[in-house]
Amino acid sequence: MRFTALLILGLLFLNPVNSQVNFQTVYDHHPLVPNGLLEGVAWTNTRMVHLSLNDEGCSGIPLPYGIMGLHDNGKNYFKENGLLIADLSGISVAEQKADPHQQVEAYATAYEHILSEQNLDPASPFTIREILHQLSELPDTGYVNFLAHEMQVYEVLRFMKSADHASTYGFSPHHFDLALIFGADNYSVLSSDRISFSTNGIRGANNELFSIDQEKSLQYGPAIWTPAPSCNFSSRNGVAVSAITIHTVQGSYAGAISWAQNCSSNVSYHYVIRSSDGQVTQMVLEEDKGWHVGSANPYTIGYEHEGYVDNPAWYTEAMYQSSADLSRDIVNSGYGIPPLRTFYGDATVGINTLGGCTKIKGHQHYPNQTHTDPGINWDWEKYYKLINNTYTPNVITSSSGTLYDTGGAGNDYQDDERNLWLIAPSGASSVSLDFQMFDLETDYDYLFVYDGDSTDAPLIGKYTGMNSPGMITSSGGSILLEFRSDCATVAPGWAVDFTSTLSDGIAPTTSIINAPSWVTQDFVAEFLDVDTQSGVAERYYNISERPFISDQPGADGSKGFIRDHAVNSTISPSWIVNSGSFTEGLFGHFQSDTLEQNSNYYTMFDQDSLHSYLYQWTQNIYPNTVENERAGIHFFCDDPTLDNRGNSYFVYLRASGDKVQIYSVDNDVFTLQSNVDYNIDSLSNYTVQVTYNPETGWIKVYIDELFVSSWQDPTPLKSGNSISLRTGGCESLFGDIYVYRSRSEQETITVGSTGDFSVQSDYADPSGYIKSIVIDSANNISSSYQEQYLVDYSVPTVDYLNDGSGNDIDTFYTSTIEANWLTEDIHSGIANYEYAVGTIPNLDDVISWTSNGTNELMAEVLASPIYNQVYHVSVRVVNGAGLENTFTSNGQRYLQGLGMDENELEQIVLYPNPATNKVSLKGVNGIVDYSLYDQSGKLIAQGTSTDTIVLSNLAQGIYNVVLTKGQQFIVKQLIKQ
Repeated sequence: MRFTALLILGLLFLNPVNSQVNFQTVYDHHPLVPNGLLEGVAWTNTRMVHLSLNDEGCSGIPLPYGIMGLHDNGKNYFKENGLLIADLSGISVAEQKADPHQQVEAYATAYEHILSEQNLDPASPFTIREILHQLSELPDTGYVNFLAHEMQVYEVLRFMKSADHASTYGFSPHHFDLALIFGADNYSVLSSDRISFSTNGIRGANNELFSIDQEKSLQYGPAIWTPAPSCNFSSRNGVAVSAITIHTVQGSYAGAISWAQNCSSNVSYHYVIRSSDGQVTQMVLEEDKGWHVGSANPYTIGYEHEGYVDNPAWYTEAMYQSSADLSRDIVNSGYGIPPLRTFYGDATVGINTLGGCTKIKGHQHYPNQTHTDPGINWDWEKYYKLINNTYTPNVITSSSGTLYDTGGAGNDYQDDERNLWLIAPSGASSVSLDFQMFDLETDYDYLFVYDGDSTDAPLIGKYTGMNSPGMITSSGGSILLEFRSDCATVAPGWAVDFTSTLSDGIAPTTSIINAPSWVTQDFVAEFLDVDTQSGVAERYYNISERPFISDQPGADGSKGFIRDHAVNSTISPSWIVNSGSFTEGLFGHFQSDTLEQNSNYYTMFDQDSLHSYLYQWTQNIYPNTVENERAGIHFFCDDPTLDNRGNSYFVYLRASGDKVQIYSVDNDVFTLQSNVDYNIDSLSNYTVQVTYNPETGWIKVYIDELFVSSWQDPTPLKSGNSISLRTGGCESLFGDIYVYRSRSEQETITVGSTGDFSVQSDYADPSGYIKSIVIDSANNISSSYQEQYLVDYSVPTVDYLNDGSGNDIDTFYTSTIEANWLTEDIHSGIANYEYAVGTIPNLDDVISWTSNGTNELMAEVLASPIYNQVYHVSVRVVNGAGLENTFTSNGQRYLQGLGMDENELEQIVLYPNPATNKVSLKGVNGIVDYSLYDQSGKLIAQGTSTDTIVLSNLAQGIYNVVLTKGQQFIVKQLIKQ
């Protein structure tokens, strides 16, 4: 047998109540109410959601309100139990609607009132059964309504027995004997996976007959043998069944069964399906016309699924499976409904009319409708696969070849196809597809590509029209193609070349070649990546520098890399403690709060969609008495201050349970995506490496350089601004935290104050580092390789360059010219000096450039010095990195050396000497030029005279007086007193 669903169109405003209702407080006020009963009613009726419904669904079933799912408008059919509970408790309906805690309090008060007034045994499960009947909205009349009552009670008692529910909601599970409470046959019917109605009564899957207490009256006469009375269904008048309609009740399972007994409802449905276990109740015979989808009623069979369209919690695995089983039964019953005509597109919230090709679809998909069930939360792709669950793929074991759709190389594919091809070469580590042609009917025919050997494997993509998949590579040794076409319009199809990579157990290697001995400017780093088997698939590098304050290198997160050692945290990323107790020590970052269940220690770090990333860290979980010890790292976070870091991913190592886990986080709600067994020992140090490709969505986890697990996000995150360390229930040590970035075989490394290498070497010690890691196509990861660099992009500097052998002079009197200097270069040191002498700065017209080694003093004899000529000494300094700088002296004037033996000026005498205010020139013949220089060679005064030089403006000291006449000159010493 099979089942239907009734949907009520309505807007649900669902309010989470976990933080608004303290059930234990209510039990404390009402000790006679059994623990778990209030949660059982709330879970059975609303799945713990505080309902506020504005519009009816398509069946017109009365709308419940609040967390307990009560009614204040029964439409002259349902009992208005909300009003009854308000009267018994003194808490009005308005108060109940406004506050879920008040409604739970009202229900408990009413329960205790009935218990006391009727003097019932509070410990008896029969008492629970009786009071739940009395507080139900379901009518008390009729065979079917009695069954609906019992279904409600059965769900509540089953909830109270469940150890899982008891653990979740914090009560002790009860040990009811449900077969004793309901009777063995009735219990068999209530717990059956399906229920049928006929003239022979209500029966379960094993033909058990459901019986009713004799005192219960039957008001509908023959209608008691079917769930819906004749007033609520009609004949199909010869119209053939050709479609199935999927509905959502907008209410409970028992409520839907009861509501169909109400002639004023004017609705019916062939089948109803229970959420918790998938139980099916038939309400109308398939050959009769149910009233559930308007103008499409004559040719459809309708299912009502218990629940509400805006709450996906009602759509359980048991419900999907049971509903799909029913659909398979119907399509095999001779109606001519092809199972391939099941809708498998995206769920939507509005009306989405589908053509006549689609035979199994929702209320919202039929023409001329106003109702939108089953809505956005129904998984049509899942439902399609459950109905079409017997397809066997064509297995291809060749290592390479070309694959076509069913039309082959030259013909179109056909209508109503569903074909699967599994490419699984023996010993392959990966399979690559290269689509050469792709042309499908747009938005009607599709090719699905799965990363694995079944349709349960991760979906790589869903393609239609001319949107070719292009190039695709699987993460493992198989890939599955599934093609689906609808009932009309074909196209040329597709052609794909496939190749495979054989298994490879040897890790690749990586190195950096032709590294310069000194780095002084931007350069190209050349990487040599080798894998002779499956080939290198992923390449990563990390750039870091040695800070001035530590011997440990660190990386600049703003440049796209992290290399963190806690010992040099001032150059490593700046970590922020959001929760937990983190300290930095010699061995890493230590979190010591074992009570903290979600520690958060983050650093800002931009991550983008232009690169793939490799995150690496060491991790050690310390043993303690707290259970569920776990630790790991979030990455691609967009808000590290939130509990789950906004949108992000994180990888956990669980010491309790021995698991490696991959989680995704969407709007700060995390979902476990991969849960792999792996032995995690406390006090053992693990090196964890995680790669993420924001283009493909693939996340891969390696531990101690061995591949462990992977997961592909179909809608990958494209950017992040931080990474975060996270622990729960344990002490944990994180160390050596790296972030590598994807690279090519050559990368330009910038050098300078804002470059990749911005820190220069100190005394020829390395200051720049590049690390490299590669991964091959078989998920073997290499050991890391590091090259260190000497960095110097600054030319040497000069402290001084003096003319002469000591302090700087301005004149010299012999043919030997001298200079001395002092320069500095703390990065690469001084390698060599050269000097030159010229008549103007930087010119070598007197003495050409000459090496001086590392000597900082020069002396050269001038072959033909010229009187009164200023000579400049230039020094070129070259450092250990090959950078050079040139400095020039301010010059020294040559003042002695012209024909002194025949010089008539030799007869001149300075008198007096020492002198005070003036000195006379004895023996002058005519006019002479004079110049006075101090002992440093500085010119003090000059002029012409025939007999006297005035000295009144001179300071006391020794001066050189240069007397010049024509081409002759002489130097006399003068003492000024």
